[in-house]
Amino acid sequence: FSVSAELVPIEFEERVVPGEGMEEAKDVEERNKNGLRPYNNFTAEEKLRFALEMAESIADLHGFEDGIIVHDDVQLCQWMTTPDGRLKLGDFNRATIMAWDEINGSYCKFANGNAFGNYRAPEEFAAINLDEQIDTFSFCNNIYALITGLWNFYDTDDDQVVHKKLIAKELAFVDPRWKDRSYEEGKLVELLPKCWAYDPDERISIFDAVKYLRQAIEDKPKHQD
Repeated sequence: FSVSAELVPIEFEERVVPGEGMEEAKDVEERNKNGLRPYNNFTAEEKLRFALEMAESIADLHGFEDGIIVHDDVQLCQWMTTPDGRLKLGDFNRATIMAWDEINGSYCKFANGNAFGNYRAPEEFAAINLDEQIDTFSFCNNIYALITGLWNFYDTDDDQVVHKKLIAKELAFVDPRWKDRSYEEGKLVELLPKCWAYDPDERISIFDAVKYLRQAIEDKPKHQD
């Protein structure tokens, strides 16, 4: 490993979720009654591009040549924006390098202690038998915020309640109109259930997410701006 320092001055989270990111469900419904109005100011094209950049940076960790690195704290505040508009992933204080079992020929699952906050994958509340798929689940929480400008459980300001919802396989509400608001947002909405699969073995990998997002950009209809 090598260590380097780089000045990356622009907080990405503040652009994705400009305010508190928490709203009463009735207020969101009222805001969107005549058409969806995201709380951030990204274009649909920017949302898709930033989603890909985040996925690619996680894939760099999961695909590290000397072994899978799990970030273990994927959330918007871990990315900063460079002056030329690129995203940089940081804050690796919780990162876990997965051990390799030479007898079984596979990576060893790991435990990371009690889960806190409302951005975790469901299996993290058991705190055992974890792998890199926890990053993929949390990555899609970021996608949700990109689409809406809100946190995933924007109407529930109680982490314990959110924990119970996740354990009970309850996911954040996605207004179905997002799928038709634009080509790019539709593609992001289609990605959510793939990354939010309750069973980590049924969840797509971050490499699959990268492939999906690259293909979505490549397949964009030519007549669209």
